[in-house]
Formats: sequence, structure tokens, C-alpha cells
Amino acid sequence: MALFSLLKILMFLFNSIIFFGGLGLLGIGLCLKIDGSSFTDFLGASVSPFTQLVVIRYLCIGIGSILSLLGVLGCWGAIRENKSLLLLFFIIILLLFLVKMASAMIILVFSSIANVLFVHIDSWAVGTLRESYGQEDDITKMWNTTMEELHCCGFRNYTDFNGSKYQNQSGGYYPVFCCKGNLPCQEAGIDSEKKGCLQELKDSLEKNGKLIGGVGLGILVFEVAAMVVSMILFFKIDDISYD
Repeated sequence: MALFSLLKILMFLFNSIIFFGGLGLLGIGLCLKIDGSSFTDFLGASVSPFTQLVVIRYLCIGIGSILSLLGVLGCWGAIRENKSLLLLFFIIILLLFLVKMASAMIILVFSSIANVLFVHIDSWAVGTLRESYGQEDDITKMWNTTMEELHCCGFRNYTDFNGSKYQNQSGGYYPVFCCKGNLPCQEAGIDSEKKGCLQELKDSLEKNGKLIGGVGLGILVFEVAAMVVSMILFFKIDDISYD
């Protein structure tokens, strides 16, 4: 009986950690949804490999939500000593464990080719700034939203606007996002601390990637522990009932 009580406490503890870990992943996913979403959504629709950026965001949201619900399910199954709930918990968390393993492989593969992908879209991105920015509403809106969200200027830096149609039509001015003040400026008023959106996006992905990896690895450990404890409880319930 003492062992059974200890297992219930462990089950409750592990699932509480899984619950809060799931909330953490959900929060990260929601932050990724906001951080540079205009740029990544546009790239995701225009350059097929970049759909993985969108997939990673929604995986965090989806997996985080499921983990939070599983944490509640596991705790409830242990408290109620319900074999059906414990078995359901084990099956779902095992399937989720396998999905996360596959997702981790996708992220690792993406990370290894990310630099190559950025090089391939370099000419396309700079081309839109020089030829379409200020001319086409959807392109202009996408870049304005991106530069505002990521606090960046241009794709590589402000020089992407040199010789652009926007600069020629504005009399040599750069967009307000590249300037020190809140108004469009010429080169003398450029904010030298502003990075290009490429570098800001890469920095954001690297920072969030480490955070996701750390949280995910920690949750995996407790998922395995919770699966083991849930199965022991599953069989121990019969022993208790026979006693």
C-alpha cells in the first residue's frame, strides 16, 4: 500500500511538471507566432522549405496544448485509480513521444540546411526591396510588418534600398524603420545599430531553438518516467483490489 501511495504521488508530480512544461511550449509557440510571423508566413507561402518555420511554430502550440491536457489526464487517472484513464494516458503520451522524436529530426535537418536556404532567397528578398517595395501593396505591407516586428532594416542591411525604386521616388530617403528618428531619412540619419532582417531572424531562430530544445528535452525525461509509473499503477490497481 505504501508503494502504491508513493507511485500515485510520483504520477501526480511528473504530470504536474508535464502540465507546466506543456504550458511553456505553448507560450513559446505563441511567441514564435508573433515574432516575425509576417516574414515567415510570406516565405512559407513562397519558398516551400520555409514552410518548416511555420510547422515548428504550430508544433509547439499543438504539442504544448496536448501536453497540458495530458498532465491533467494523468493526475486525474492516478487520483481516481482508473485503469482506463491510465491506459489512455500511456497510449497518447507514447504516440506524442514518437511525434516529438520525428519533429526533433525535422528541426535538426532544417537547422543543418538553414544557412543554405537563406542564401537561396537572398536575391529574391533583396529584389523585392529594390523593385517592389513601395510599388506593390502586399510586398510593402509584408516588409513594413517584418521590419517593425523584428526591429530590423532591409534583408541584409539598409544598403538593400540603395538604388531602389522606393529611394529614387522618395528623393534618396530610406524607410523610417532604418532611421534613428520616426521619419524617413537619408544616409546620414541611418541607425547603425539596426541589423538586417535576415540576421535578426536567424538570431531569433537560434535563441528560440535552444529554448525549445531545452524545454522539450526536460519534458521528454518526465514523459518517460510518467509512462513507466502509469503502467506500474495500471497493474498495481488490480493487486490493491484483490487485497
